[in-house]
Amino acid sequence: MALRSPRFVSSERLRRAAENNPPLASGESGQPVRILQQALIDLGFDLPLSTRKYGSPDGLFGNETASKVRDFQKKYGLSVDGVVGRETMTKLDGLLPSAGNDLPPLPRSGFTHKVRLHLRSIAMPQVSEMTQLKIMGEIYAQYAIKIELASGESVGFDTQGQPITLTVVDGDCKWDQLSDEQRFLQNLGDKLDTHPNDITVYYAPTLRELNGGTLQGCAGSLPERPAVMIAADAVDKTTMAHEVGHLLLGSGFVPVHDNDSDNLMCAAAICTGKPAYLNDKQLKAIRGSRFLNKLAF
Repeated sequence: MALRSPRFVSSERLRRAAENNPPLASGESGQPVRILQQALIDLGFDLPLSTRKYGSPDGLFGNETASKVRDFQKKYGLSVDGVVGRETMTKLDGLLPSAGNDLPPLPRSGFTHKVRLHLRSIAMPQVSEMTQLKIMGEIYAQYAIKIELASGESVGFDTQGQPITLTVVDGDCKWDQLSDEQRFLQNLGDKLDTHPNDITVYYAPTLRELNGGTLQGCAGSLPERPAVMIAADAVDKTTMAHEVGHLLLGSGFVPVHDNDSDNLMCAAAICTGKPAYLNDKQLKAIRGSRFLNKLAF
C-alpha cells in the first residue's frame, strides 16, 4: 500500500516495510526505527528504555520496541508478531496522518550533555580519584552524559606554604550551609577559575558529622559554590558519582536515596550496580539540572 502520512512517506525504508519488502523487524537500527518508535510513543506506547539515553528514541529495534509493536498490534486487532509490515504500517499511517514533530538528531559522539568537574585533594583517597572518575564516567555514559575533568589540584598546603593538618571536616551535610572547616577547604581549592555551572570535588581525610558519625561523602554546599566533599577513607567506588548525583538532582529531590542497592543513589553503604543505574524519575530531574551542559553536534 502507498503511505500517505508525511511522517512515514519520507522514509524509503518504511515505504518498503509497508510493501513487506521486507518488513521492519528486530535487529534493525537507524532513522526509520526512530520514526517508528516516536509513532508508538505518540500513540501512548511508552518506550522508557529506548529513550533513556538520549531523551528521544535511540533508533534500535530491540526487545522493548518489538514488545510495544506487539502491544500495538494486539490493541488494534492485527496479527501479533512484533514485526512492522504492510498491515501494521497501514494502521500507523491511518492513525497518524500528520507529520508530527521533527526528531532531534542523535549526537555523533554518543553524548548529548556533559558535566565539568574540578578535583581538589587534601589527602590520598583509598579509592583513587581517577578510579572513581572512570567509574562515574561509565555510569553517566549510559545516559549520554559525558564526565569531563576540567582541572585537578592538590591543596595539601595553605597559602603560607604550611602543611594542612585538617583531619576532620565537621558538618551535618545540609544544603545551603557550610561548616567553618568546609569553607576553609573550599577557599583553598578555589585557586583556579571555575564556571558557575561547574562542580568541584574535594577530598578530605575524614568527614565527620556533628553527632560523631562519619560519612563517605557530602553534597551539601552553597548554591553559588557547587561542590561535594568525599572522605579519603571512602570505600565505595561510586562515591564521587553518587555525591555529584545529589547535586544534579537538586536539594528538593525526593526520595534522597533509593532502596535498591544497584541504584546509583542507593541508601546502602556500598552501591552494588555494575554499573549503577538511574531510575526514570532521577534521570528526568538530572536532565533539568543547571550543571548539565548541552553539547553541540
